Amino acid sequence: MRKFISKNPATKEVVQEFNFLSDEELKQLILQSQQGYEINRNSSYQLKAKKLLKLSDLLNENQEKYARLISQEVGKPICQSRAEIKKSANYCKYYAENIDKYSQPQIVITEAKSSYVQYSPIGTIYSISPFNFPFWLCFKPIIPMLVVGNAVIHRPSDSTGLCGMALQELFILAGFNENIFQNAFTTAQQLEQVMAHPQIQGVSFTGSTAAGSIIGATAGKHLKRSVLELGGSDPFCVLQNANVELAVQLALKSRIANCGQVCFSAKRFIVHFQYYDIFKEKLVNALEKLKIGDPLLETTELGPIAREDLITSLLHQIKMGVDQGAKIVYGGTRLKENENFMLPTVVEVDEKNILVKEETFGPLFALIKANSNDEILRIANNTSYGLGAVVVSNDKQEIEQFVNHLEAGMVFVNEIVKSDQRLPSGGIKGSGYGRECGEWGVQNFANIKTVWIE
Repeated sequence: MRKFISKNPATKEVVQEFNFLSDEELKQLILQSQQGYEINRNSSYQLKAKKLLKLSDLLNENQEKYARLISQEVGKPICQSRAEIKKSANYCKYYAENIDKYSQPQIVITEAKSSYVQYSPIGTIYSISPFNFPFWLCFKPIIPMLVVGNAVIHRPSDSTGLCGMALQELFILAGFNENIFQNAFTTAQQLEQVMAHPQIQGVSFTGSTAAGSIIGATAGKHLKRSVLELGGSDPFCVLQNANVELAVQLALKSRIANCGQVCFSAKRFIVHFQYYDIFKEKLVNALEKLKIGDPLLETTELGPIAREDLITSLLHQIKMGVDQGAKIVYGGTRLKENENFMLPTVVEVDEKNILVKEETFGPLFALIKANSNDEILRIANNTSYGLGAVVVSNDKQEIEQFVNHLEAGMVFVNEIVKSDQRLPSGGIKGSGYGRECGEWGVQNFANIKTVWIE
């Protein structure tokens, strides 16, 4: 029988297994969340802020403990795992410091004696997190849900059960009632049971487009809200007036992070012809020097891919890409047979290749040569995805053209795409809908109530 399995990707050692919840156990969990909802909706914003600050402090105080847990379950280099914990701590602190802004009525001047907008909670939200950022991508949607007064049932990835248990413990230690945030080892088949329950009023999901389509459809069937941050095939646009040295640095920074297992890492590197050869040469030279190895070593820059099925899928995509005419410039194989370590891979492709059309989850750089800025823009938008995009240029007009016309939820110029607690995060087209972070994260699962008093 299938289980939640925590396995060290660097050693392939099974650390712990967790059974899925039975339907009856899940029913009880949802009923308990109703109690948590009543407690949280009636808590003052000052009390919520106090608990969020405590949560931030606990993350900072136990940074090494949680970072090692991430590295052991995901294979992320330890320095990157520490950064994930730090980012999560800062996020909790941000909402604690701004909760009054999101909790107080917003006065709107009308003909009424008094009119305002009030953000009220709606119930329990089902939040489904992926494996690649088991702490950050739990906190990112959930903290705004709790700020507005909702309760949460959180489903971690099948492969990060230990992180899920650690998160549940963290919320309790921070002072949250045990029914406000509950960890749930649910099956995919139990989605219908969850979304059909009247206490559940929404679902948040970060993961694949295929799974997101099913989750969104199930939520819609029951008239429940959904926010989906899904896959991407983000373009990395090196324009006619680019700094090629900066372009190479950003390409590495974006695609090597977490072994390329990031939804909005750059995946399609569309390079102006005048820089194409030098960009390719410098990129390969840099990749040859990368330190690949044990994610718990301070010097490691590239750890293993998180699971065997993920590396098998990536190698299959590479084979299909080569069959369609892709040329491997560097890498393309495992570092060692039967291990999860993958050589970073550079391939030259055209825009019809599967390595461009599909999302690739790993350290793979798909290079496309373009004859002009207009062609770069056309190729960048020729995708079913629309999560993020990177533009490298020093020319104001070029930047303005691409910012205005790129079909993506996030456009970063001379920097890699990343989520920021102050700005909306999310995509369009096959990359999902809805926005997280800032005030937009609060609004997703709030009753935005109009009040008019005469």
